[in-house]
Amino acid sequence: MNKLSEIKIRIYAVEIMSHVKKSMTYKELSNELKMSAPVISRYIKGHVLPSLDRAQKIIEWFEVSYFRKMLQDEIQVKENGVIDVSFLTYDTVLQRVIAKQALNYFRNVEVTKVLTVETNGIPIALQIGNEFIVDVIIARKERQIGFEKYIEATYTLTPPTIKSLYIPKNALKKSDKVLVVDDLIRTGNTIKALVSLVNKSGATVSGIFTVIDVNQAMERLKKELNINVPMYSIVSK
Repeated sequence: MNKLSEIKIRIYAVEIMSHVKKSMTYKELSNELKMSAPVISRYIKGHVLPSLDRAQKIIEWFEVSYFRKMLQDEIQVKENGVIDVSFLTYDTVLQRVIAKQALNYFRNVEVTKVLTVETNGIPIALQIGNEFIVDVIIARKERQIGFEKYIEATYTLTPPTIKSLYIPKNALKKSDKVLVVDDLIRTGNTIKALVSLVNKSGATVSGIFTVIDVNQAMERLKKELNINVPMYSIVSK
């Protein structure tokens, strides 16, 4: 991990405490984090940053005990089984927190590009790209005017319909290490198509990230792809 990434994680831990402090007293937060209220106050007021080890413990508490429950409460499942994740497209604070989660989880992974598909996951992918300070490539569902050469990958929707994804041929270099990002994973077909685009470009998949994992789809994807890279979803539904 480089120095910049370490500092970002330590600052993020302070942002977490400042956010949670809006709904908790110092005493309550002290009990949750198992550290003294005066120390927490010094962090929140910007007098000092927590160590990397302490910052990671704060982030872990936030993920397990606070953030995941908050995110679960936001997710709505409609009568037809469709999962409504539209809130991910406009809640910029939530997008930023999710991006920080990705940065923290993949902190030891080399990432030079982020790849996503043109869905609700675009704002999150852009925030993640900003955290890693890398470009974001958006796979399109149709060829775009102005680009003559494309890399194409197909995938299957439910009910069975064959669709294609496209990226410009020069969007990825062979030296790129690509973090694949999507808002949710249900069948894994979209992510498999994104992985195929990376492979066809000659680049390397360095990780796979989704916000929501439906019916343990990520576990099935790990077996189907058979690639040794970190894969992470924040919540399961």
